[in-house]
Parts: sequence; structure tokens; C-alpha cells
Amino acid sequence: MVGEALHALGESVLMVDVNPSDVLRLHFNVDYGGQNGWALALAQATPWQDEGFVLEENMWLLPYGRHGLNSIEALATPLDQSDEFWCEALRRLDGQFSWVLFDLPAGGSAYPKLRATSGLDIMVTSVDTGCHILLLQHEIAATTRILINAYDPSRALCNDLLLEWRHRYQAHLLPVYIHRDEGVHEALAQKTPVSRCYPDCAASRDALSLATWLLAQKKAAS
Repeated sequence: MVGEALHALGESVLMVDVNPSDVLRLHFNVDYGGQNGWALALAQATPWQDEGFVLEENMWLLPYGRHGLNSIEALATPLDQSDEFWCEALRRLDGQFSWVLFDLPAGGSAYPKLRATSGLDIMVTSVDTGCHILLLQHEIAATTRILINAYDPSRALCNDLLLEWRHRYQAHLLPVYIHRDEGVHEALAQKTPVSRCYPDCAASRDALSLATWLLAQKKAAS
């Protein structure tokens, strides 16, 4: 959603899926069974740039490519070098895009060097008991910001936990929440970004607010 919102604000965006689930492609109607992906290119030492998709002018998607790895029976082989690979690739991509967004595996432990290199590390979480427990077990880096997803203000527990998080995590919390919205699930079922299916829904407006905040932060830092 954030990549689509940044693009809607006139930014050039490259979205990279480094999550082995390889789900990001489904939001843009890219064949889930397709073998295109940077992980396959890395495993075969072929140009990873050829694995991307031009979604619109100034918006690109680079999928993970789990099915391509399956085709060479390499899925079970850890891509240990991929963290350093993307740190180096990010340096070479400098200046080519306004934003390079990485969809990282959940948990916060994968790609530590890439997280440290990135200008902003965002941890996406829901306000529920399970996520509350997991956050307590997780050491949050000083540069990591927490994005609350699927926020439902009608739930008392949701609001109680949010008060606790505001006290406990303070500056880590992003000022924008993504509200719970069935439009997100409907859009995924249609393999289309939610902002295109339902541009006026709560999640689309929240994503646009987050993109506006990110642009303001980038301008302030420059």
C-alpha cells in the first residue's frame, strides 16, 4: 500500500520482495506460479535486474521468485549471502529511484545489515495480545519505527493496548495507523492494490497519510 501511495504522490518507487513467501506479487496481479525473481537470479548468478516488472511508469516490482528456486531444488538452501548482496545492490541503486522499499520477513531478525543500512526500518504489527507478547520479546533498534496495522478503534482491548504501547514504545510508534478495512482483503482477492479498488476506503486514506508523512521526513532530513 505504501509503495502505491508514494507513487500516487509522484515518486518513483522500486518494491523488492525479500520474503520467501513471495506474496507481494499477488497485490499487483503478477503470476504467483511464475519463476521470475531475484533469489533465482542470485542462486544462478544471472542478472537480477532482468527479473523485475514494470507495473506503471516510475513503479517497479522485483519479486522473490520462490517457484524459480523450486525449479532448481534450491528453496531449502539458505541464501546466506543475500543480506550483503542487497546492501551492495542498494548502494548501486542510489539515485535511480526516489524510494526502494523492501518487504522483509516477519520477526525482525532477518537481513540485519540491510535493516541497518536502510534509511527507515518499519515494523508492521497489529494491536492484539499475541503481537504485544512478541514485541515484549523483541529488542527494538533505536532506528526502528512501529506501524500499527488493522487498527480497530471499536475494540476496547485494542485501545487499551495502544495506550500501553504509547507509554512503552513512545517515539518508536509512527503517528499514522492503518485501520482495519475489509477493502484490503477484497483487493488482494482481486490481485489489485487497495487504493485502485477502493480509493476512498480507510486503509487507502491511511496509506496516503503515511506516504505524506514519509515524504515530509525525507524532506526534513535532506
